[in-house]
Amino acid sequence: MTMQKVAIAVVLIFLSGVGTLSGQANSKTYKHAPQYQVAVLDQNVRVETGVDATLAKTQTDSKLGGGGQGIHLLHTDAGDYRVEAPVNKGMTFLSAMGSNAYNPAKVYHNKWFLDNVHPGTKVLFASECAKPSRKHPNDAVRCTFWFPDPDSTTHEYMTIGDFTPFLGGDGSNTAKTANALCGTGKLNPATEAEICGQQSAPEPIKPPAPIPAPEPPPAAAAETGTKPVN
Repeated sequence: MTMQKVAIAVVLIFLSGVGTLSGQANSKTYKHAPQYQVAVLDQNVRVETGVDATLAKTQTDSKLGGGGQGIHLLHTDAGDYRVEAPVNKGMTFLSAMGSNAYNPAKVYHNKWFLDNVHPGTKVLFASECAKPSRKHPNDAVRCTFWFPDPDSTTHEYMTIGDFTPFLGGDGSNTAKTANALCGTGKLNPATEAEICGQQSAPEPIKPPAPIPAPEPPPAAAAETGTKPVN
């Protein structure tokens, strides 16, 4: 009986452990979910080869399978994010191992889900960016991004890019340019109609109302009758 009780206890403990692990697995989710924010995908662009398109700090090459490296532009009220496709670490490592003065190392990028997302779509992501410079607060800063994988409930894509903060303006530069070009005939008609039509036309100056001649008093009119006044 003692051995049977021990066996039953071991089975119960095992089943309890399995249930706990199962519950933990079901509750597991994206690691950076509390940090997620929403952005609107503005544009997907391709960079075939060469130097990084924005900050010129990284070397890029064709993504695996061809088609160029994906760069994705995201817009938020705080500013704009430029997201690079995730790096293929294995291929990049092999490229570095076989590099020399005549064959420099290349960074390979993977295809991923953002390649097929249409502009205007809202996207979830988390980011950690460097602090902007006090002297140049509108300069782009490097960032690390985490995107939830749509085909998983736990996996995130980690990649890099940059962030350019948004600085509000009153549009005075556009107004000054329009004032200098509108009505000069240098703009094509479609552009002039669009940009110059935004300006409010000045109100026309109204001519002063005519002042009526004063009427003569009744007594003077009776004395003069209808004789013309010399």
